[in-house]
Amino acid sequence: MATSEESCVQCGKQGTGFKHCSVCKHACYCGVACQNANWKRHKKKCAPPVPLQEVAAKINSAQSEGDWRGILQWEGRMEELVADQSDDDGSGTLKVFSGAHQSGFYTTGSDDHARSSVELHERRIPLLGKLQRFRDQGVAMCNLSVFLRYLERKSEAATWYQRARDVGAAHGFFSLESKACIGLGNAALEEGRHEEGLALLRNALVAAELNELDDPVYELHALQWLISTLFAEKSFEEAEPLVIRYREAAKAYSEKEGFQLAEFESLLCSARLHEVLCIYTLRLETSHHGAIIASSTAM
Repeated sequence: MATSEESCVQCGKQGTGFKHCSVCKHACYCGVACQNANWKRHKKKCAPPVPLQEVAAKINSAQSEGDWRGILQWEGRMEELVADQSDDDGSGTLKVFSGAHQSGFYTTGSDDHARSSVELHERRIPLLGKLQRFRDQGVAMCNLSVFLRYLERKSEAATWYQRARDVGAAHGFFSLESKACIGLGNAALEEGRHEEGLALLRNALVAAELNELDDPVYELHALQWLISTLFAEKSFEEAEPLVIRYREAAKAYSEKEGFQLAEFESLLCSARLHEVLCIYTLRLETSHHGAIIASSTAM
């Protein structure tokens, strides 16, 4: 019986006896050169040919262990999983893979992970809207904006932050208002629009106090960004009471969550304020003393 011809997935060459991918057993290549050239595209689709139920179980196991690499090795089966699931479960699958890429990005700094996160968030956002899960949709918009800014797609990032803010305003989600205003405020500051940036960060803090989740982490984030900006702007008088508030909020958060990093960061912030105020006061006193000497000499 004659062996049927196959096509190389890279160059399209027709022939027989081609080598197949050792993992998925499906993609075939006329030679090693074509396999190497095709790997960057193929790896997103490559996964062992096992039943979908088993794939889902392996992904769940990897997720529970925080193993983002273990999740991404099944990315080649993602489309099958999403097609086989309800909209709600399909959204959850997209979230798992986007979260794995996010972890991969923070671990490796790879632009590929950032681009993959963008693609998955862009797919998930309209699905969440269809499901009327608007808070989740707004959070996904903010997460998308973070990666867009990293990829220097700043105009798109600002658009998505504004959309998240609009979703928050439409549905009373002050948590989204706070997250979006931090993103928009930092963008304005980078572009030299200082007054607008500060106004947005102040608004983020007000929204954080009103967040519907009663989660102190929103206030901590808003305080952190606003204080940092006020330091840079040398607005120490406005920063001082916020630093005290930051320390109190961080201490309460640490006691509640058992997570000490926020409290440690607040102490560093307090120490920095003390340092810059001492230096600032010393400069004022030196300047004032110099002016008195100059005035006495003139007499």
